[in-house]
Amino acid sequence: MKNLRILFLSLTLVLGSCLNAQVAEDTTNLNEKPFVKITKNDKSVYVGQILKDDGREILLLTKSIGQLYINKSDIKSIQPIDNLKETFSGNYREEGPFKTRYYFTNNALPGKKGDNYAMVHLYGPEVHFSVSHRLSVGVMATWIASPIGLALKYAIPTTNEKVNFSLGTIMLSSGYLNQSRGWGGLHWGTFTYGKPGQNMSISSGVGYIKLGFNSDNDNLKVASVSSIAGLYPVGDKASFIFDSMITLSERRNYLSDSYYGSNFIDVNGNPVSPPDVYRSGTEFSSFFMPGMRFQNNERQAFQVALAGVIQYSSIGFDYNSTSSRTRSFPVPMCSWFFKL
Repeated sequence: MKNLRILFLSLTLVLGSCLNAQVAEDTTNLNEKPFVKITKNDKSVYVGQILKDDGREILLLTKSIGQLYINKSDIKSIQPIDNLKETFSGNYREEGPFKTRYYFTNNALPGKKGDNYAMVHLYGPEVHFSVSHRLSVGVMATWIASPIGLALKYAIPTTNEKVNFSLGTIMLSSGYLNQSRGWGGLHWGTFTYGKPGQNMSISSGVGYIKLGFNSDNDNLKVASVSSIAGLYPVGDKASFIFDSMITLSERRNYLSDSYYGSNFIDVNGNPVSPPDVYRSGTEFSSFFMPGMRFQNNERQAFQVALAGVIQYSSIGFDYNSTSSRTRSFPVPMCSWFFKL
């Protein structure tokens, strides 16, 4: 019996040495092993290098918890990761479908077909669908579904992965408010330099709006629109966001009809409506949005921004004003991302 115990112990030591040698052999060329993202059926995600696959389970080497055995029956998908070394501090950051968005504006990075997402603001929701890696279509609205807008983006990648261009447009309608007589649009082009999760964008375009009221001075208002925005990681799960929108337009202050009284007549003595009389000046409006985005996984994220509005008019904000006027005020904002 004693000899049997000695034999059993010896065999155990030999087998253990063989297994350790096998693992050591699998870990000798880690630099050549690709990184993968393993998603389990319970939606938990692990990132690392596969050391061994015996057909029943996988031995995964992770940076956070070391070696980990995962039953293959518990695995939903295994996806290769190509740009792990380019991510923040060498750790994998799952950007998901939100990588093309700042707070209000977007960048020129191409997406992936099927990377659809919803964005919920305090004032209303958005839904965006990635039709292809270049084209996305979205709907924006308030919580009462009016006004409502249709958003389109077409990405134009280049041979340099860090240099991208895009064209975007938003068509707006007042919806059932004011019987859809109000409408507007915003059309722009964007240049983006960087990669998902760390980039900067410059945009420029034109916007216009007509409120649709039955008044003589309800003219089409047109403005040039520009933006500077960026995203930079400050941790494994957090990113700093800066977004902005700057508009430059003509401002008109119309003279009230009461200025003429009710007896305005033409040269023939017939009563007519008074002519349009107004003063024209320049109006400059800026909307700056510094904030933070917090994202634990690719399926959802939360972001908050303390936006500030600065508006300047060279003729004041009412007809009786004879000097320029500047006004500013803060607008706290927060929103949630959800992958569809």
